[in-house]
Amino acid sequence: MGLITDLLLKLCRRAFRDGNVPAAAVAAIEQGLDRGVLATKRKNQFFSDQIEQLNATDFQAHFLHSCRAPSFLLPAVTPTRLHNADLIVTGRFVLIGETYELPAGFSWRQNPSPDKEWQIAQHKHSFAVDLALAYRESNNPAYLQCWATLMSSWLAEMGSGYITASDAQVEAKRVEHWTIALLLLTGTPAANHLPPGLLAALLRRLAEEAWYILAHLKPARNHRTFQLYSVFLAGVLFPELREARQLMVESALLMTNNLLTDILPDGVQVELSTHYHQLVMETATTFIALARWCGLALDPALNTVLERGLTFSFWMQRPDGSIPLIGDSDEGDHLPLLMLGADLLNSPELRWAATLGQAGTPPDTQAKYFEDAGYFVLGDGWGSDPASFAQRQHIFYDCGQLGVGSHSHYDLFNFTYYAAGVPLVVDPGRYTYNAAPAPDGLDWRQQFKSTAYHNTVTIDGLDQTRYISKWQRDRAGGSHSGMKHGPAPEILDRRWFLGQQSDWVDAQARSTEYAPLHRRFFLYMRCQYLLIVDQVRIDDGHTHSCDLRFHLDPLWLNQVTLAGDAETIIAHTPSFQVWVSRVPNLDGRVETGWVSAHYGIKEPAPVLSFRQCNAGTVTFCSLVAPVGAMEVVRLQTQCEQDEGQLRCTVAGQIAGQPIVDEVFIALGKASVTVAEAGLCFRGRHLVLRRSHTGQITYLCAHGVEQLHWDGAPDELHLKEDVEWWQ
Repeated sequence: MGLITDLLLKLCRRAFRDGNVPAAAVAAIEQGLDRGVLATKRKNQFFSDQIEQLNATDFQAHFLHSCRAPSFLLPAVTPTRLHNADLIVTGRFVLIGETYELPAGFSWRQNPSPDKEWQIAQHKHSFAVDLALAYRESNNPAYLQCWATLMSSWLAEMGSGYITASDAQVEAKRVEHWTIALLLLTGTPAANHLPPGLLAALLRRLAEEAWYILAHLKPARNHRTFQLYSVFLAGVLFPELREARQLMVESALLMTNNLLTDILPDGVQVELSTHYHQLVMETATTFIALARWCGLALDPALNTVLERGLTFSFWMQRPDGSIPLIGDSDEGDHLPLLMLGADLLNSPELRWAATLGQAGTPPDTQAKYFEDAGYFVLGDGWGSDPASFAQRQHIFYDCGQLGVGSHSHYDLFNFTYYAAGVPLVVDPGRYTYNAAPAPDGLDWRQQFKSTAYHNTVTIDGLDQTRYISKWQRDRAGGSHSGMKHGPAPEILDRRWFLGQQSDWVDAQARSTEYAPLHRRFFLYMRCQYLLIVDQVRIDDGHTHSCDLRFHLDPLWLNQVTLAGDAETIIAHTPSFQVWVSRVPNLDGRVETGWVSAHYGIKEPAPVLSFRQCNAGTVTFCSLVAPVGAMEVVRLQTQCEQDEGQLRCTVAGQIAGQPIVDEVFIALGKASVTVAEAGLCFRGRHLVLRRSHTGQITYLCAHGVEQLHWDGAPDELHLKEDVEWWQ
């Protein structure tokens, strides 16, 4: 190696030894990457001298019989992967929800889909893993021959950087998939069915792509994580490469620096998309495990990042192992991530989640606030075994800002609800990145990002944040090229309380897109139901349309009925009910919307819409109650604008015993005043439960200025938040 390379490696090794990531080392590597690429190209020699001297037959024998893969790198055999391999053998490619049959000898430069994401997915070569896996499982040479044909044709036609808009993210995923496919072929009789020079050509190209990736790194975030991980894989798993050590050490240092800056202090990835958080954590966890496997010491701070990031993954997991699709998200299997994390961190809590309650130990808290992201996760416990784990409740609530980049949706005050083993209220997901209008004229990218596609209140049909179409921007010659969206809404007066029995969040949102101010009070009452109070303050003298929307899982399509009386509108499903207090001119209806759990595929799903037009303040009081937790029999709302307070009464039964819950909320800056039935209270809000005899059995209060009731305990002291129960 040259003097520059030696100096870079010394800086890297010192950084790992000292347990820090000096900026000078990172900058030196960044500046030296182009020189490394040029030096390698000049030599045109990618393997060590010993490997370069091997003939084609011995070269393949060496690679196919060298076991160099830790078990956690190899993918599990699944029916989906094997079925996809069968489709590929017949020339059918299923990507982003679209299937195209390609003829023999097709050109890799032609995209059969109007969505560029299809060709991006094709050039990532995930099919290489499925074909190699199918061959390893079946020993059927048809899979391997198809793999060899596709690899040979791509190598003959394509060069690095074809899809330049991917900033080498496509190259990174391709290198990763090539690497895993090669690992799957080791120890098999693949040499009997491969052209003699294919593996040498593929590995040379893999080394070229690694250097190309390093020279075209994204400045930050998930693409950079994937890029550096793929280079690290090449350096660790192919020591025969002449620059393997340099690839490994340089990528490890840059990867460390990226992870330390891309994960917020609360453990959430900065883009605030649950899907991209999981992808980054899968990559980070495997990177750390692989470094341990090969004996490379990393900055100890990465362990803290790993623990925090996996903690968020753990809390976001619903009882069936899935996650809410927040921001740009697809569904996926995240249990292997939690299991590998449990092994790395020796965490009984991660193991409890990874095994769905079969092993490990559950946490001792059932609610958590991720302060930097503004996310709340609420629940009624963690169960004591797989059966009770599967029946627990899981609520996600978004009271935070937009994430960095463009993967956020306009979803402030959005929530999801999972209970009794099924999803109830859901986030519709991502669906597409294609902003070009569909044949029906809709920009589906905008639709799924919009406020109306989330479980909150839409005002005048506008988004909380202005959508800026990349397609329209490009057609206009790239105007506003630096803007991905308009200003985010301002979050005002955010307060919260995570108690032993109940949790609540209270905040306001001010948008630049419209004049009204939206406040949402979000109460998880004794882990039995949600009570949501939305106040839209209108004081500009204009009439505004306010639409409270609940997106239900596709499971409930054609299973929702609306009923009600003079006080409420009730949406009934077999597993839960949604109650909304009637106000003048309230229009309640069931619409058909869409949910997308996988890119490019959308399913019809019911949407509950409750709409009111008014020139004065609009207040919605709604309740979401799973069947079995509590039987709700009445919801009543009294809004006393003159006195500046709202009173919600919920009557119901628990185990056959009648109860009455009451919630008092200050509508403005003034305090709530309650003086009745032996109770005196003044403060911001009060939540209480009475038995059938009228006795108070539970009380939760905030901003307490005065509090007393008949039978109150002597030890009760006034403080900002009070929670008491019998």
